[in-house]
Amino acid sequence: MHLKAKDLALISVFSAVCFVAGYGRGLALSSLPGVFEFMTVLIFVSGLMFGWVVGALNGALTLFIYMLVPYPFAHPAAFLFTISPVLLLVMVLLGAVYGVVGGVLGKRYNLMKINARFVAEMAFWGFVLTFIYDVLGSVGFYLAYPIFYASVWEAIYLTFIPLYMPYPPIIHTFTNTIIFAILVPPLVKAISKFPGIKTSKSQSN
Repeated sequence: MHLKAKDLALISVFSAVCFVAGYGRGLALSSLPGVFEFMTVLIFVSGLMFGWVVGALNGALTLFIYMLVPYPFAHPAAFLFTISPVLLLVMVLLGAVYGVVGGVLGKRYNLMKINARFVAEMAFWGFVLTFIYDVLGSVGFYLAYPIFYASVWEAIYLTFIPLYMPYPPIIHTFTNTIIFAILVPPLVKAISKFPGIKTSKSQSN
């Protein structure tokens, strides 16, 4: 894996944008944590446009910083520099997955031609990736803080039922499905218009 100066710049810029999106969401929708967030779609798009290396490192760095920022500004499990290293590692890896999958898919699509099928597939990947994120995030929380659960299966089960909030955590999967369908196409078009931008597909040719 060879990182160029341009890649490092892209990772830095995207990570900053992703974190601001996460931070802003925490302030604006603190009464609805976990329902709407825009970090993961931005991580995915960074991989889609610039390859899996940029996407993975962006996702890992973004989640690393995001998980260390204390509630209520970002993640409710975070207490500055005191979060469990196990949960931190799990979430960093899950963040990276969005970028990796985006990078792999970026070589498959012609990003200059956005159609209804592309929108539907973005919704599909938003659903799949966020379902994995939500379920494995619950597993990570169990591994980090087993005192709160009788078993890992209980942690997974509680992902699907409303316990501490009026809605189940898995609702994040469904809202992200919509967010991916709505935001990925215009983000791709907007980024493609910047001078000198080369997509991951064009870079591989």
